[in-house]
Order: sequence, then structure tokens, then C-alpha cells
Amino acid sequence: MATGDTVLSDDSLATHPDGLAIRLTVPWYRSLWLSSVTDIAVAVGGQPVPASRLRAELDGRSYRIDELGEQWDVLWFIQDRLTVIVTLDAPAPAGSDLDVEVTVDLRLPYMQIAPQKYVTNHASNRRTLGVGA
Repeated sequence: MATGDTVLSDDSLATHPDGLAIRLTVPWYRSLWLSSVTDIAVAVGGQPVPASRLRAELDGRSYRIDELGEQWDVLWFIQDRLTVIVTLDAPAPAGSDLDVEVTVDLRLPYMQIAPQKYVTNHASNRRTLGVGA
């Protein structure tokens, strides 16, 4: 079963013209609809990044974090990486090390426990990683 410690991997960080790209692995043991993501939070260097400075990209499409819950027809396959673009004042330089924490909250649609209430999964991972090109 995928857990929070699998959200980030050694090659998760990459420089991006807007700042930083963070490639995430789905923190569950099977693929999920993107609408299962109820929130994504990011901290860089210990500083929380406002949601207004985050975007999620999958299969060439880009979403605000608050739009993810509406993506009931987009599947986040277990092998895919969801890329979170973090807008920073300047692009993170390739080759530098950054302390990054990512939290992904999921609503598991096939585990309903009451009408309109589902089991949730809170997956958080903090690591110091090198920024790739």
C-alpha cells in the first residue's frame, strides 16, 4: 500500500520557468480519479506556499488546486506523476538542494462509510532533495 513516504522520490524536483516543479506519486495502492484529491499543500524551505501559487498538471492539462475536486473524469494512474508547479520569485536553480514538504489529502470514493462521507487518506512527506534540470 502506498503511503505518505512515497509521495516524493529522489527525482521529484525539477526547475521550472515559474519556480519549481514537484512530481508526485499517487499516495495510494491503486489509481484514483483526480477528483479524489481534496487538497495539496506545499512548503519549501519550511515556508508554506499559498494555494494560489500552486498548479497541478497531469497529461498536459493544468488545474488550480481547488479545481481538482471537479476532475471526476481524469484518472491519476498509479504509474503517472502529478506535477505540482510552485510559483516562486525566481526559478529554483538546477543542482541546488531544497527542503520540500508535500501533503496530499485524498477522499477514497470506493470506501463510503456514510451517505456522502468517505474514508480519507492524509499523506505527508518531507525531504531534502536535489533540483533536477
